[in-house]
Amino acid sequence: MSDRRIELSINDIRERSSVIEEIGSFGSGSVTGIATLKESKAGDLSFLGLAKYAGELADCSASVVFVPEDCEVAPRTNQLFLKVKHPSLSLARACESIAQSLWPKKPGGVHPSAVVADSAEVHETAFIGPLCVIGENSSVGAGAQIHSGTVIDEASTIGADCWLASNVSVARDTKIGDRVRIHSGVVIGADGYGYEFNGSFHEKVPQLGWVEIESDVEIGANTAIDRGRLGPTLIGEGSKIDNHVQIGHNVKIGKHCILCAQVGIAGSTNIEDFVVFGGRAGASGHLTIGKGAKLAGCSAAFNDIAPGSVSGGTPAIPLNAFQRITVVQRKLPDLFKRVQRLESQIGKDG
Repeated sequence: MSDRRIELSINDIRERSSVIEEIGSFGSGSVTGIATLKESKAGDLSFLGLAKYAGELADCSASVVFVPEDCEVAPRTNQLFLKVKHPSLSLARACESIAQSLWPKKPGGVHPSAVVADSAEVHETAFIGPLCVIGENSSVGAGAQIHSGTVIDEASTIGADCWLASNVSVARDTKIGDRVRIHSGVVIGADGYGYEFNGSFHEKVPQLGWVEIESDVEIGANTAIDRGRLGPTLIGEGSKIDNHVQIGHNVKIGKHCILCAQVGIAGSTNIEDFVVFGGRAGASGHLTIGKGAKLAGCSAAFNDIAPGSVSGGTPAIPLNAFQRITVVQRKLPDLFKRVQRLESQIGKDG
């Protein structure tokens, strides 16, 4: 942590974290820092999230540590272990008050430098920051936070309790639900990448659709979501999109999907609910990625992906097959040398 002063009471940590069992004791009534196991010191709160870091637990100096239910390491003197089902999630919940202090909710009002069209509707509890622009016939819902330099173009709707960071661009006709969180540099509703070759040059195809983002979505920095050519590009409820993701026109993303950094989805692909794309994975256009499917990092889908499947590679194939192929590829230089030796031997024998 930085030098920012924090204080979390043990009782508050317990209440937020669904503690299953406590082992050891901690004399103070609160912790004053958050740190990894390796970097922790007395007074800190930490957690053991992955088994590969279990070796660091015995030597960590944190005063309070979230550990998994099956943890067998004993705490040191004046150290408290809190056994929980999901240590990382418990830490996140315990730190919610700190997160709120980092991104405080500003009181409702419009900054004098903001430009709000006469026909726009801004709820009295919404905050509109410096140099923002709210276009004609647009609306901003109750408790929304629109930070500096963000532009909401005409006929767009921002739902209640949304949080838009600085320098977000929301193009016209965009529809955003409630509690959506959008980070800096995001562009929503730019033209889809549509051209037709007329025999002499590439002629632009007008992009006449829009973007719809359902409630409880989060969109990472510098991501782009293009408007549909006809009809909407849709992001389903609860989906989480990382930084530097490209979503093409008329893509449909279902509910509670995860798209990690640098994912690219070509136009008109349908991604069903609970799909996961690893970092730099992608899908070509007009595909269906079935419910609950997972694509490993750097994989690329060129055909439909079955529901519930786990795929990897380019083109994407079942992950266990891809892993076997990868092992064989590493052996190819040796196999090639063996073939050369056999060919040479056969030639001599002949």
